[in-house]
Amino acid sequence: MHRPEAMLLLLTLALLGGPTWAGKMYGPGGGKYFSTTEDYDHEITGLRVSVGLLLVKSVQVKLGDSWDVKLGALGGNTQEVTLQPGEYITKVFVAFQAFLRGMVMYTSKDRYFYFGKLDGQISSAYPSQEGQVLVGIYGQYQLLGIKSIGFEWNYPLEEPTTEPPVNLTYSANSPVGR
Repeated sequence: MHRPEAMLLLLTLALLGGPTWAGKMYGPGGGKYFSTTEDYDHEITGLRVSVGLLLVKSVQVKLGDSWDVKLGALGGNTQEVTLQPGEYITKVFVAFQAFLRGMVMYTSKDRYFYFGKLDGQISSAYPSQEGQVLVGIYGQYQLLGIKSIGFEWNYPLEEPTTEPPVNLTYSANSPVGR
């Protein structure tokens, strides 16, 4: 299996099996990769963050009415936030030393939520385009907690219209009805 075609196939499969996100990550990195589920039908409606030993251990997002898998290390005390209908996360501040120490998330309804403590190297994360919101979280973790974190931004889902369809009626005298 040392033929170039076979090696190319293995390389392609390895890349497809790895993380599919590409973007800026904050923190020193290292450890196992994680990523929230890509969900094109539901928006982030809540967030759980576990903090222990002055470190952020794990994150978990709520997509629609269901919680995604918990991502990161075990342990810690969990804080839960529920977003209001039509509310989105629009900016995040993160603080790192060797691990993620804290986060502050700002929303489109002028609310913010603290998780952990903002000490260490502080960075801000926000979308590159006006109107985009947080749609995913990815990063790396080790036994003690999260080593790096990144944020995926995109436009919110469009709400289906609730307006009834327009019914056109024509009279016999109308130029269209003739």
